[in-house]
Parts: sequence; structure tokens; C-alpha cells
Amino acid sequence: MKKLVLSATLLLSLATFAQKEELKVLKKIYAKDKPSSDDIQLYKNTLTTLESKSVEESDKVYSNFYKGMLLLIEMQSLNENASPIEKMKVINPERLEAFSNAVTTTLDYEKKVGKKIYTDDINETLSWLKPMLLESAYKLNEVSKFKESANMFYFIYKLDKTDGSSLENAAILALQSQDYVLAQKYYEEFKNSDYLNNGVIYYAINKASKQEEQAPNLETRKNMIALGTHEKPRDEKMSAKKPEVYKTLATILAENKDFDKAKQVYKEAKVFAPKNVELLINEATLYYQTNDLVTYESLIKEVVKLDPNNASLHFNIGYLALAEDSKLVDQINASVKDVKKYNELTAKRKELFLNALPHFEKAYSINPKDENTKSILKMTYEIVGQPEKAKAIN
Repeated sequence: MKKLVLSATLLLSLATFAQKEELKVLKKIYAKDKPSSDDIQLYKNTLTTLESKSVEESDKVYSNFYKGMLLLIEMQSLNENASPIEKMKVINPERLEAFSNAVTTTLDYEKKVGKKIYTDDINETLSWLKPMLLESAYKLNEVSKFKESANMFYFIYKLDKTDGSSLENAAILALQSQDYVLAQKYYEEFKNSDYLNNGVIYYAINKASKQEEQAPNLETRKNMIALGTHEKPRDEKMSAKKPEVYKTLATILAENKDFDKAKQVYKEAKVFAPKNVELLINEATLYYQTNDLVTYESLIKEVVKLDPNNASLHFNIGYLALAEDSKLVDQINASVKDVKKYNELTAKRKELFLNALPHFEKAYSINPKDENTKSILKMTYEIVGQPEKAKAIN
């Protein structure tokens, strides 16, 4: 019995020794300024072995740390003049997530045990990594790699939750990339962020260009003013952007067919901007899309009351009323041989244009020189059987 215990103890000692050896290998490669491709492969193989053996909390933490640092190892192996695209092949979302997790876990663990092994190293890394990532994110945007840039900005935000502007950039660029699932994720997080709810934007005028510029934070703006390069500081609460952010999120939700959630977000947005015409038009459009014509008409009446002399508004309302016209035209063309159905569909199309007509007439009365308004009003008169009025429009 005693011999069995000794054997188990011996096996445990050997396993611990092996882990320490593997940690040494990883630490050695991690410390290199320019790891080779062989170093990287050895690093990966050693990681795989270590992960399968890690049992104790400290072993798991540092195994996870080195796994996250693979991103840095591969970045260090790149050419100094590597392009943002080449960097993105290394800095992909999965590795960014692993790096972020490694940083958080390691810092929390070392704070808990009161022993700094990598804390100072991590903080030093973050001090140069964030500016480099920001530069890459902006360059990716410049070459229209919007999704890649969005993911980069989001990672920067995850590394520094005080940098809400990076979360905002991530949301905007995800939408620009037309990845509506990703855009919804980032906009929902932006909507609920402390940055949007409590943040402040710091502006100052550049004396040389005479243009107002945004400073990343209050301290930077103070330095800009003290150096004499900027003047006339101005603050703006981020919460002022809420109606626009909510409207954008609702539009994305509608694109993703989450109509109920989109309607709820519009309701929340109107708390901040109850008389925002554009917001109300977008909300009305959503109800039109979901065939809730009662709510749609109620919202449209509200919009017209708020801005009765807006020609573009009346034009857009009329145009929106013709949303089904294209589908009706296809159905009419397909039913030429069925006289009864053809006549029914033609009458339905005429009714569609009759509903739109008052809005086009109002838009024309406000701005009779607009060519788009004249064109669609002429066509509307022809379709509803008023050719004389169509001829009267010059």
C-alpha cells in the first residue's frame, strides 16, 4: 500500500516537473524579440502538451496566458513593414479573444495571490499595443476593410473599456460592412454602454486650421490648450446621440427581421426625441413593412403635423405609399390573359396611386421646381385617370 502511494507521488512529481519544463520553453520563446517559424511551431506544440497536463489553478492561468500571447509571438515574427492586411491575418478575432482573456485572467490571478509575474509585462505591452492596433484599425478603414477594422476597434475597446469611442467606431464600421448580425451585436453593446449613457465628448478649435477637433479625453484636450495649438474648448454629452444610435439599431434589427425588438427600440428612442421627424418616419416605415397600417397612418399624421411644409417629407410619404407598386406591376403583366384578374389588379394599382396623390400634390405646391416631384406627379395623374392635370405640369 505504501509503495502505491509512493508511485502516485512520483508520477505527480514527474508531471509537475514536465509542466515546469514546458513553461520554461514557452517563456524562452516568449522573451525573444524575433522568434523564428521553428520557434512558433515549437511554441504551439508545447502549448498543446501543457494544456492537457494543467490541473492546478496557477498552471491553468499561465497555460492560458501563453496561449493568449501567441498573438504577440506571431506579430513579432512579422516584417517591420508588414501591411495592416498582413497583420490582420495574425490578429484575427479568435486570437484577439484569447489575448484579451489571457490578459484579464492573468491580471486578476496575480492580484489575488499578491505576486506579480506578468502584470508589469502585460501593462507595458498594452501601452504600445493599443496605439499600434489603433493605427491598424484606421488603415484598414482607409482601404475599405470595414469588417476587419470594426473587429479591431472592438478588440481595442475590450482591452480598455474606458475607450468608448472605439466601441462606437466598431459599431459604425460593422454597419458599413453590411454585416448586420455583427452590427447588431456592436450597436446593442454601444446602446447599453456607459460611454453612450454618461460619456462626454471634448472638442477644441485648431488654431491653424480653424476647424473644431475632437480630443480623445479631457486630459489630452487640456494639454492641447496648454500648448497653444487649440482654443475655445467645448463639451458635448454623448447622450445627445441616443436618438440617432437607437434609430440605427432599430433599422438594423428590422434588417435582421427582429421586428418586435425594433419597435421597442423606436419607443425607447422617442423618450429622448419625441418630435424627431426622421425618427418617426423610420418608425412608420417599419409598421408599414409589418402591415400594421393603423399605426403607420397614425405616425404619418403625427409627422405631417410636426413638419407640414417639408416638400421632401410629403414626397417620401407618397413614395412610401407606392411600396407595393413594383409587385403589382409584375402581377398585372402576368395576368394579361385573365381579364377579370387584370382589371382587379389595375384597379388596386390605381387606388395605390390615389392614396399617394395628395402627398405628391402637396410636395409640388411647396417646391414646384423639383424634377423628381414633377415626374412622379405626372405619372400619378396618368395612372389615376387625370391626364389633363398631367399635361398642365411643365
